[in-house]
Amino acid sequence: MSLPPASSKKSEMTFYILTLFPKMFEGIFSQSIIARAQTANLVKIKIINIRDFGQGPRKNVDDKPYGGGKGMVLRVDIVAKALKTLKPKPYLILLSASGKKYDQKMAQMFSKKQSLALICGHYEGIDARAEKFVDGVISIGDFVLSGGEIAAMAIIDSVTRLVPGVIHPKSLSSESFSQISNLLEYPQYTRPKEFQGLKVPKILLSGNHQEIEKWREQQAFKRTKKYRPGLLKKF
Repeated sequence: MSLPPASSKKSEMTFYILTLFPKMFEGIFSQSIIARAQTANLVKIKIINIRDFGQGPRKNVDDKPYGGGKGMVLRVDIVAKALKTLKPKPYLILLSASGKKYDQKMAQMFSKKQSLALICGHYEGIDARAEKFVDGVISIGDFVLSGGEIAAMAIIDSVTRLVPGVIHPKSLSSESFSQISNLLEYPQYTRPKEFQGLKVPKILLSGNHQEIEKWREQQAFKRTKKYRPGLLKKF
């Protein structure tokens, strides 16, 4: 998937990552499509260390939860100070296991923003009052991570590839969750034609593109029924 000609690119999109662990992002954005998008000035990624806004000589950013409980909670006033430095104001997202589940539709919506800020929670989470300062609270799935950093990586990757100019539109149109039908993508094959008794379907070797398209539509439906049957309700 190569970058398209420069004439199709739009103005640069900026991602802000607010985190307590900036080193987790070292190297992750220096490879593949995200690296090429940055080189082409299509996206910019800025990492803000929340601890820089901490209090006292130890730069404290958290405290014990009111009402008791284990662990520490990230303070809302610390987060608010960090957010004030983001100008012009970006679209703000708080990453939390209790947030709305992230999907391709959200990725498409985010890709149209000029700037997007992702707040990575950690410890036992962030003071709930922080939700009043953001545009949305998002989870990448029904499971718990140690913090929002990995979720931020996933969101930036999924959004970057949708930013105009990063990938040719034709390469995106048939991907899982990107189709109008909402089906998973059809199975793909390449050389060798046979491996350990497993053969490439004959239809793909026929050269009959009309029949190949029909086969791919059928396979997309079968694949969705097998792996994600819940999507067929939308279909």
